Amino acid sequence: MKLISVIVCSAAAVITSLALPAVASATDVHCTSQNGTDITVIDGRTACRAASDLLGQAKSLGIDGVGYANATAGAKAVGIGVRGGVGASDGAGGMPIAIGIGQDAIAMSSIDSDAVSASPAAPIVAVSVALDGSRAGAQTTERTVVCLGAGAFAWNSRTGDACLSTPFGRWQTPVHQLP
Repeated sequence: MKLISVIVCSAAAVITSLALPAVASATDVHCTSQNGTDITVIDGRTACRAASDLLGQAKSLGIDGVGYANATAGAKAVGIGVRGGVGASDGAGGMPIAIGIGQDAIAMSSIDSDAVSASPAAPIVAVSVALDGSRAGAQTTERTVVCLGAGAFAWNSRTGDACLSTPFGRWQTPVHQLP
């Protein structure tokens, strides 16, 4: 009799979970800035900020995390923070992209104006992605990429430097591979 009760209760639980809609607990905020605006949205532990000058475009997104984007001198900056992560991008030209996913993940991408003026023909891209407690950074000022932790990726298109950090090891291109 106990076996039949267990089967009936389990079937009822499965049918109920499929039939009733689930309540999403993730809080998301979006910030978009262009034409010199500065927008900040905070909702509990979720936040975003997007700031730009007259030429830049910044977009940030926080989904139970913090997204930050600052775009000047024609930059198109993107910052995304998800599930406790932080994605912060700052660009004076070019396209910095930073994505932090998971608790205590921090991704930072930065493009300075000297890097943009040094290579005006090709757009400069700096990408950093950090997962669950990892750190990733791509900065053109210092011409470096940094990957720390069990899940990180960073790439600097100006120098060609890239790194990847996984639970199985860390790989990095030689410093200053491109002129």
